[in-house]
Amino acid sequence: MIPVAVFVKTPGLSEVKTRLAQTVGKEKAVSVYRLCCRWTQELLEQARTHSKLLPIWAVAEEEGMGHPLWSRWDRVCQSGSTLGERLHSVYEPLQKKYGAAMVLGADSPELVPELLGEAVKILSSGSEVKMVLGKTPDGGFYLFGGNCAISKKVWTSIPYSESSTSKALEAQLESLGKIEPLPLCADIDYFEDLISVMTRLKTSSPGKYSSLLALELI
Repeated sequence: MIPVAVFVKTPGLSEVKTRLAQTVGKEKAVSVYRLCCRWTQELLEQARTHSKLLPIWAVAEEEGMGHPLWSRWDRVCQSGSTLGERLHSVYEPLQKKYGAAMVLGADSPELVPELLGEAVKILSSGSEVKMVLGKTPDGGFYLFGGNCAISKKVWTSIPYSESSTSKALEAQLESLGKIEPLPLCADIDYFEDLISVMTRLKTSSPGKYSSLLALELI
């Protein structure tokens, strides 16, 4: 079993989708975030029926651990003041306990169960060090997984929310072992990301498209 820790913030306790909110407003940005979290939960529920993965919420706030949004799965609390510290605080204990672990963002509506299944397959095959990395078009990443220990120094040395984020992570990890690339997939940070994702969802997932359209974002 390989745990997949989904990084989330609890609306009402933390600000969510602040960059999107600058264009669509706070209330609508929260609605988009809630939809994305629901779709991510559905994604992992589908994936776990075919793959040996264990969904876990990685919650940003201690007081959010008991929130109804996160009641379906086990929860771990992120700790640290920077994203690198929080990633390390979640990945390290899960990798030690299970031998491999994945961290996943909650805002990529185009992800499909087969992609997660492929990541599990890669990390489960053979005894050598394996890592998987799913990049976003803006230079970030939506998923990372590994079957090896990664030092806190590596996680905290990465410049996050930059166009160089995923390349910097690869550069830090290449000495540890092989990094298998996963398909490119967008996450929703800015309004432009939302429009691009909605355009593709109109064909690939009409239901999700209709749900976003109903929010009157455009």
